[in-house]
Amino acid sequence: MNDRPESIRDLIGRYISEQCTVIIDSEAQLRAGENVVHTTRVAVRRLRSTIRVFADLLEPSEAEHLEEELVWWADLLGTVRDLDILAERQAALLVELPAELILGPVASTIDTELAVQRKQAADAVMEALNSERFRKLIGLAHHWRSDVPFIPDAAAALEGIDPPIKKARKKANKRLTTAVAARWAGEPSDELFHRARKASKRYRYAVEAAEPVCGSKADKIISERKDLQDVLGNHQDGIVSAAFLRELGGRIGIRSGQNGFTYGVLYAREVAAGDSLLADLKPFL
Repeated sequence: MNDRPESIRDLIGRYISEQCTVIIDSEAQLRAGENVVHTTRVAVRRLRSTIRVFADLLEPSEAEHLEEELVWWADLLGTVRDLDILAERQAALLVELPAELILGPVASTIDTELAVQRKQAADAVMEALNSERFRKLIGLAHHWRSDVPFIPDAAAALEGIDPPIKKARKKANKRLTTAVAARWAGEPSDELFHRARKASKRYRYAVEAAEPVCGSKADKIISERKDLQDVLGNHQDGIVSAAFLRELGGRIGIRSGQNGFTYGVLYAREVAAGDSLLADLKPFL
């Protein structure tokens, strides 16, 4: 049997359905304590990106309503996931630091600080799971999984998939170029790189949605964009980590039994790591 989509509606509808399924199934997994925050968050991102990139194919009011609810859910999941990433990064930083530069109970202090924050974030997710708003979100996910609110033009031939994908690529490349130019000029660029990263993800997810008809061409683009995401993601994680260390060091370092020195060293290392960003981005420019 030929499972190749016959229209844009079939192609994008299938991708949307896949993401909705992940979101729907995650409820039971989250309630059972399974660590599916990352996979659920990615599905939410893919769904949001698809709604944005292919907005002209969807009923505007329904798309806007779903995205609003996805933003709410993504923020809750994102707080948990970001803390997991931050904890992993702090552990790696401390492993690389010579023992003589670690003054005081730095590791245990960081672990305790992040554990408290993560519990609060996880509790907020569990509270949201029991809310009426979440029930409505799951209802929306079921609706979109079975009957995506396409407009009639979505029944067009598959060749019509190219313009929105090209538009997403153009926006992603433009944002990256703008961020790089700002960096070279010594202007504030961190937020610009963050925006470039998000635009690049939207382009990548759009290509993922078209993969069944684009084949190896799509695979190459996806691989390249994942590599770019690693560079930009590492830079963003470093910014978040530096801010965390600066705040924690300033607050904890003045307490009895603590020493702010190591937090300052770690902060400096994170800031210095950002100096290689432009060189790391050369293959993508």
